[in-house]
Order: sequence, then structure tokens, then C-alpha cells
Amino acid sequence: MKVTFWLFVALGFVYAFYVGAVGVYSYYQVTDIVRESVKERAAVDRSERADRIKQDILTKAPESGVPLSERDVRVIEENRTLRVLIRWSYPAIFYKGDAVLSIPLSYEKSFELPNSR
Repeated sequence: MKVTFWLFVALGFVYAFYVGAVGVYSYYQVTDIVRESVKERAAVDRSERADRIKQDILTKAPESGVPLSERDVRVIEENRTLRVLIRWSYPAIFYKGDAVLSIPLSYEKSFELPNSR
């Protein structure tokens, strides 16, 4: 009985480590996607820059295994500063196909942009 209990405890720790590692991996994926999108679109005209960056992020995220929706991503441009805010969750525990427990993740970064055209 003790062996079974400790086996379940060990499996729980391994699963918790796995979920944490995948959550951290998805965070770094989002970080790379944002950096790449801002770098590619920094020279775009100011009137459409924020929207194009947001669309790039929404397009590239599922390709990297991070499901983001329209409401998860906000891109705001004020003066020469571009602010990117992303909030999403990584499902950790499933029951009958539904996520019972999810790990909330967020990314927020401000970028200084060159003068607009």
C-alpha cells in the first residue's frame, strides 16, 4: 500500500513538472513570436502597424502550439511606444475532455519604435 501511494505521489510530481515545463515553453514561444512580429512590422505605416502585429501574432501562435484567440491579444501604440499584452492559459488537468485546471500565463512588453513615416 505504501509503495502504491508513493508511486502516485511520484507520478504527481513528474506530471506537475511536465505541465510547468510545457507552460514555460509556451511562454517562451509567445516571447519569440512577439519579438519576431514587432521586428518584421516596425517599419509599417503607423496607422496599420498595431493591427498587423496583432494579426501576425494570432497567425503564428497556433503554428507554435499556443492557441490564442482575438481577445487574448492586445497591441496598443501610443506615441513611439508599442505595447503588447497577451493573456492565455495552459490547460493542466482534463476531465472528460474539458480543462478542469488551467495555468494562467501572461506576457507584457513595451517596444520603442522608430519615427513613423
